[in-house]
Amino acid sequence: MRSGLFSSFALKRVAVASMVIDHIGSFLLRAMMAPYRVDGMLVVNQDSPAILRQLMLWRELCDILGAIAFPIFCFLVAEGFLHTRDRLRYGRQMLWFALLSEIPYTLAHYQTFFSYRLQNVMFTLACAILTLLLISKVEERQVEQKVLRWGMTAAAIAAGMVMAYLIRGEYVFMGPLAVSLVYLLRDKGKLRIAGLAPLLVVSPWTALAVPFLLLYNGERGKGSKWFFYLFYPAHFLVFASLAMVISG
Repeated sequence: MRSGLFSSFALKRVAVASMVIDHIGSFLLRAMMAPYRVDGMLVVNQDSPAILRQLMLWRELCDILGAIAFPIFCFLVAEGFLHTRDRLRYGRQMLWFALLSEIPYTLAHYQTFFSYRLQNVMFTLACAILTLLLISKVEERQVEQKVLRWGMTAAAIAAGMVMAYLIRGEYVFMGPLAVSLVYLLRDKGKLRIAGLAPLLVVSPWTALAVPFLLLYNGERGKGSKWFFYLFYPAHFLVFASLAMVISG
């Protein structure tokens, strides 16, 4: 057995916990701050009640701890792609659940059934998987010229990033880029975590995921592979309902 505290399922549980904390801030605390908004803008001044300042601090903490989730998900997508027996099925599965999650996601974020704004993160991860499929096709060709091989790889990554940008899933093109870099560094041991560095542009707090990833033991661990796929849309419905109750 490899050394390390966290299996892939354990990492996924850490990411899910981080995501839930992030969404407590995004949905529930935001709903609690609704009475202090004027024309959609949060009004904070010296006369603001202490509870508002506490809510703002709690939301900031939720944002910080919530930044752990996405780097772990990106890492696990690269790992899943390397170990799955059917890579096409892996991508289709992510895409189907992205479609299933879209209405719950939009209800929680925008209080409507459809929006042209950001789409759920499963679309981003589906784009990342497609990007890896393109990269793997380049690798299968075994192009001898190093410059040409890396040029084709860069083109595959660029295509995935453009697709993610057009779909506008959460984190847009940063998702396919980070997942691709982790995949390309797959033979570098712990150093492959460096592939997640572009996510620091989104939030420096994504670095909080690094200690968990350094403790990854390379094992699958025990758990249901369907848990996250089902939990993801379900938790949006729960948060959308709770936010509606809080805001009256």
